[in-house]
Amino acid sequence: MTGARSLGVVGYVGAPAVSPGESLPLHVATDEPTWSGRLVRLYALEIASAGVEHREREVEGGPRFTHEAIPQHTPVGSYVRADLHEPVDLGAGLTVAALVLPTLPGEGEQHCIAQTAPGAGWALGLDARGAAAFTVHTAAGPVTAATAQPLVRRCWYLVTGVLDRAAGRVRVTAVPHGTLVSNRVIEGRGDRQAADAALPGAPALAPGAPVLLGAGGLEHEVVPHTNFDGRLDRPVIVARAMDDASACALPFTPPVDDHRTIAAFDLAHGIGPRGFARPSHVHDAGPHGHHGVAVNHPTRAVTGHNFDGDVQDFRYAPEQYAAMHFHRDAMTDCRWTPQEDVAIAPDLPSGVYAIRLSAGEHEDLVPFVVRPRTPSAPVLLVLSTNSYLAYANDHVAVDSPRVQAWMGAVPALDAFERMRYAHRELGPSLYEWHLDGTGVCHSSWHRPILTMRPQAYNHNGPVWQFPADMQIVDWLDRRGIACDVVTDRDVHDGGAPLLSRYACVLTGSHPEYETGPMLDAFEEYVSDGGRLCYLGGNGMYWVTAYDPEDPHVIEIRRAEGTQAWQAPPGERHLSFTGEPGGTWRSRGRAPQKSMGVGFVAHGNPRSGAPYVRVVADDAPGAWVFEGAGVEQGATFGEHGVMGAAAGIEVDAVDPELGTPAGAIVLASSVGHSDDMLEARENFNMTSRALGGSRNPKVRSDMVLVPRVGGGAVFSTGSIAWASSLSHDGYDGAVSRVLANVVERFVAGDPVV
Repeated sequence: MTGARSLGVVGYVGAPAVSPGESLPLHVATDEPTWSGRLVRLYALEIASAGVEHREREVEGGPRFTHEAIPQHTPVGSYVRADLHEPVDLGAGLTVAALVLPTLPGEGEQHCIAQTAPGAGWALGLDARGAAAFTVHTAAGPVTAATAQPLVRRCWYLVTGVLDRAAGRVRVTAVPHGTLVSNRVIEGRGDRQAADAALPGAPALAPGAPVLLGAGGLEHEVVPHTNFDGRLDRPVIVARAMDDASACALPFTPPVDDHRTIAAFDLAHGIGPRGFARPSHVHDAGPHGHHGVAVNHPTRAVTGHNFDGDVQDFRYAPEQYAAMHFHRDAMTDCRWTPQEDVAIAPDLPSGVYAIRLSAGEHEDLVPFVVRPRTPSAPVLLVLSTNSYLAYANDHVAVDSPRVQAWMGAVPALDAFERMRYAHRELGPSLYEWHLDGTGVCHSSWHRPILTMRPQAYNHNGPVWQFPADMQIVDWLDRRGIACDVVTDRDVHDGGAPLLSRYACVLTGSHPEYETGPMLDAFEEYVSDGGRLCYLGGNGMYWVTAYDPEDPHVIEIRRAEGTQAWQAPPGERHLSFTGEPGGTWRSRGRAPQKSMGVGFVAHGNPRSGAPYVRVVADDAPGAWVFEGAGVEQGATFGEHGVMGAAAGIEVDAVDPELGTPAGAIVLASSVGHSDDMLEARENFNMTSRALGGSRNPKVRSDMVLVPRVGGGAVFSTGSIAWASSLSHDGYDGAVSRVLANVVERFVAGDPVV
């Protein structure tokens, strides 16, 4: 653990779901001497402001355990580790060369390529000023040759370092080497720089240590230090001293048949029609096969020094994408030592569960899903776990003055939130930027996700993501509707055959981050007669992919949507799959085609509005309102934990984007304020009338979409819908409407 503020006790299980009869490795960190855990089933999370009580039950006969605490070390920063098969003889000297693009020069010493041990080794990188530097350790201490001028931020340089043992000197050169497209500024190209320094004695090398890219060394075998922020392209290491001209030629003509070549890393190796099949594999084209392993997901499918902008897809110009981007603050795997395998009984019912941890006065709740071995109910709830990952541990409310201005308040943070914001080592969300200004595109379950805790604060309101979906779980339990629970990943893997085992499928409140196979699964399920309830807003929005080597890591590339950041030119394809990123709408798969509605506006909790019933008593679909006490033209959904039922992010019909002609608009929201703003992708020019008070496009449509063959989709078109289910003792109009839909969908009765 790191950080000044104690974590208390926190844990993670590294996966969103488990099957009965399997086990989950539990990783725990605490400053207390011991910790204990027990298995509980979750039914509701407390929302004190709305009178919603926390409900959980310990699993009878379930696992209970106690352990002594152990030190846990979190490796922060992305890097590559290449272990050498045997120590390398550096008696003839050393030459290291690479194309280097720094993104935070001047922000401390940074090592791009290194082979070090305590008090020994060498490193090529940047000094504290941001100048190119080559350091070699000697018995008298480290010797560094550094250029006079710092490198220019986001511009490419050919950087070389030479250890000339015969001459007793260390040399470094930096030569501008980018294109007008790949460099941030034209003025940054500059002139060739060179420097050298004398060795006061024999170098103290570390020939058996691993070679690192993006870091200068490792503490506790996994924690990197002197991390590099920026890109490397074509790094080469040769066990002999070379003249400057030969050293500068190394990245372009590496001597791959020369046994003195320690490594010649080909960072484009492995690019195929579906992206990188092994994103963690870093290929050494040299004679010894000193292949590397990427840690904490340095970004791949990024442009290199020779990118010319003509081809925007890395699969078709791999030679222009032979680069990796490293970040000192990247973290996709805490790598904590697991202390318990939590055994899940073979007969444990499907549902939402958690490990309740205790250590001294501290507690933590580590939630996960137990998926069904076989169907036990006619209804299936699909939790939006990819969205949980996208927003995991987000720091936006504190970091972004724009959000505070939008909310009209500075967040008031309790002890838990102050702890959460202090421990940045647990990794950022996909709504944040790395320290060097590039967007975060990877998120992982291999860490504590503190935003899934019931006490987590979110600037969007008291119910968001997992707590919001627990409102649906709570409602199902209180209404006595038997239900199995699975995750996004289960739908990705199981497809329509998984969904087809159920008469009715419910989504969560914000299924925003979906993969292509998930969209296919929902569409095929409904086309084959299935009934789907889309209970959210801003759903089926961002193209998302899973790491082909690790099912618990996702990747996105933001473009062409309402977005926190935008991927730079040439980098809008996903490295995990090769497919174009951005929104599904920009891929021709607008959610209106499948769900009847799609994202139109976003606002704060004060901008929500109630629905007005549109459908007449004698019109198709009127059965949705039976017993709800809502006549045509009447308003409902005025109250909820997040404000009115149509709020936060809302969806509406759009025939031009694919809403079927047979879709029935049951109700539409009316009365949004100007704090509910139209999504940026819905208009081509700026306008003074983007807010809800003057813009008729800013609304939520509740629709029923009948399909040929008996299938149907019911869409609420609002994230805040779930927050209104508990109103009036779980028996208000919103609750009754959803109950009517689920009952008819399960019964298989005609919908029109």
